[in-house]
Amino acid sequence: MSHRLQRAHRGISLIEALVAMAVMAFGMLGVVGMQATLRYNADVSKQRTEAMRIAQERMEDLRNFSVLATTAGYKAFAEKVDIAAQTVTGYTTNTQYTVSSTVQPTTPSTHKTLTVTVTWNDRTGAPQNVGLASAMANIAPELGASLVVSSQGASGVREREGRHRGIPPQAKNFGDGTSGFRPPQAPGGTVAWVFNNVTGLITSVCTTSAADNASLTLASLSACNTAQAYQLISGYIRASTSLTQPTATEMDNPGAITLAASTFEVEVVQTAPTAGTIACRHGRAATYVEYYCAIPVVSPTPATWSGALQFNATSLPQLAANLADLALTNVKACRYRADATYAGVNTPLPNQNLALIRAGNGVTAFTCPPPRTFAHQPTT
Repeated sequence: MSHRLQRAHRGISLIEALVAMAVMAFGMLGVVGMQATLRYNADVSKQRTEAMRIAQERMEDLRNFSVLATTAGYKAFAEKVDIAAQTVTGYTTNTQYTVSSTVQPTTPSTHKTLTVTVTWNDRTGAPQNVGLASAMANIAPELGASLVVSSQGASGVREREGRHRGIPPQAKNFGDGTSGFRPPQAPGGTVAWVFNNVTGLITSVCTTSAADNASLTLASLSACNTAQAYQLISGYIRASTSLTQPTATEMDNPGAITLAASTFEVEVVQTAPTAGTIACRHGRAATYVEYYCAIPVVSPTPATWSGALQFNATSLPQLAANLADLALTNVKACRYRADATYAGVNTPLPNQNLALIRAGNGVTAFTCPPPRTFAHQPTT
């Protein structure tokens, strides 16, 4: 009986306790190591996230441009070149980033290849990096809006009544895929243009018995000439008679046509597909002049033209001789687009607007105020 009681009261030996503590110690070392690894990975993850944000900011800055060709005061696609490395600090308290970015042109210059690399050293001194690569298309920035506009066909954008946006809005839709338009003309005029609703091309020039666009019908057309196709360029001309240098805000809404040159006209000096001067048609109102120029092109391929728009010197004899001209009685022409010439135009061009300002006040020469306007005539 006593022997059985002695065995029942035995305890844990010292050796067993030491073994248990050793096992626990090894387990704690693993937990400590895991926590250190987690902390390191979390720190690198945070740094990588910030590095990616820095890379994205730099990429967007590289992709940002306002015009295609070099123009003073604007970021231009043509000026985007290789960019030196920069050091960026202030994003974290335990490292600094070095940003390297390059812009590589292609031949032909349809786009440029952009690369951005951000490097840094983590808390252990090991090098880390992230990189982005993209492309920047050689396309006018304003065309980006066409991504949210309904597009049908490969020839351009169609809007009102399912037809090309370059067709004058007052043109009469005949419902058969064509529209008719009576351009401005002398009283009693009988000219009508017929547009293809998809391409915007003027496919025929007809005689009409209709007195206005509202009464145009297919039955009112006769003697239609379909041998020559035309691309339309159109816009509005306004004038400012301010005796002070016009501001950019004033050029957004110039004054009424009150200059002595109210009979001025524009024309197109065409260089391709054939060379020549194209007279335009003008409609005159109290506060503006509208113009429509039908440019002959080879249809259907290629239906393009090249040239420049200018004021007819005969109709505007008081056009300034140069940008330094400051005569109160002379005028200068401003345009609302960066490029002075047109090349390879394959679609109608509406809203090619112009404005006239005084050459100066007799003491100071006036200029076309940036950023919305550019010197059109004269240019030097």
